[in-house]
Amino acid sequence: MVLIFILLILVTVTSISAAAGATNTTTKSTYLNQTKMVISTAASTTPYITKVNPENHALNVPINKTIKIQFNQPIQYKTGWIEFRRDGILNPFKSSIDFETLIIKPSSQMRMGSYYTVVLHTNSLKNFNGSGINCSSISFSTAIRIDIINTATSGDIRKNSLLYNSIQKTVLSKEIISKAKTGSPLVTFGDGKGPKLLIVAGVHGNELSSQAAAMKLINYLNGKHVRGTVYIIPFAIPYSTAHNTRYWHNKDPNRVANVFGSPTNIIVNLAKKLKVQAIADFHSSVPGGVPGKDSALCTKTPMYKSYKIASYIAKYSGSTIIADKMAGLKYPGALEDVTNLNGIPAVTCEVLAYHNTLKNSRIAKSFKQMWGFLKYFGVE
Repeated sequence: MVLIFILLILVTVTSISAAAGATNTTTKSTYLNQTKMVISTAASTTPYITKVNPENHALNVPINKTIKIQFNQPIQYKTGWIEFRRDGILNPFKSSIDFETLIIKPSSQMRMGSYYTVVLHTNSLKNFNGSGINCSSISFSTAIRIDIINTATSGDIRKNSLLYNSIQKTVLSKEIISKAKTGSPLVTFGDGKGPKLLIVAGVHGNELSSQAAAMKLINYLNGKHVRGTVYIIPFAIPYSTAHNTRYWHNKDPNRVANVFGSPTNIIVNLAKKLKVQAIADFHSSVPGGVPGKDSALCTKTPMYKSYKIASYIAKYSGSTIIADKMAGLKYPGALEDVTNLNGIPAVTCEVLAYHNTLKNSRIAKSFKQMWGFLKYFGVE
């Protein structure tokens, strides 16, 4: 009888233990969606990010990208306070969780050339033991918009080795140079909430300083929040740039902006279509030439603002202001003059440099003139 009683006790204890083990296993299996994953002791610690896609501070992210933020352990919502911002403004999105990964999907396709931030506030997510996350964020920029405004001017910038070697070899640079093989590229930045401005370089293909400066500016602005809209044409006539020549079809392109269909006339009409508030056209002038100095050229009539813009650029960049009374008299057909006559304030900026040459100091001066143009309108 004693032996039977002992055996009954052993059977009962074993059954209870087995049942307890089955219950524990079932609980773990349920919250892991019936997988065979084993919960580590890390689940009791604060979850932290181990991987993000796109990477933090990534550039040229596709506008249809889904954002994935991976943690060191499975997570779930706690307060759910998550923000998705475009250029600082809240942007609608949908989120979901797949084990240890938070998935952010914008409600509509992201905007090109914009700066996005995902903010995960403290305790917005937690692990399955209730430990909430610390506040964290990731930021990235979407791919820049590049349009071709004139297919007749296509050229391979790489053939101009002096200029090509001076350009920062970024993904964006490579894309612009590749696009230039099909025509004149127009690069767009900005949040659209402010002035619309157009910067032009390379009207004369053998004036290299301004073209190098325009590419430097493009790479500088990439990934930054830009107030308003900044359009940049780094190579107005890629073919001329590739062949190191001043002329286009045996004509000075800066004397035919009033001729329908010319490269500069297309730029004037583009400015009108885009409703830009001002244009700055950047060049270089040889020593002993006209104007033969670092300068900001403008006219007072019909757009007096041309004079005000040039005055600011000249002071900011340490250049000389050169002002004519009336547009279209001294330089008929110039991009600046024709644009002013069409009711859009325009200036021409020159840096002192021999054609077909490049010096860092000259690139820096042209860059400063460009930056002065943007600063005048509060774009920084």
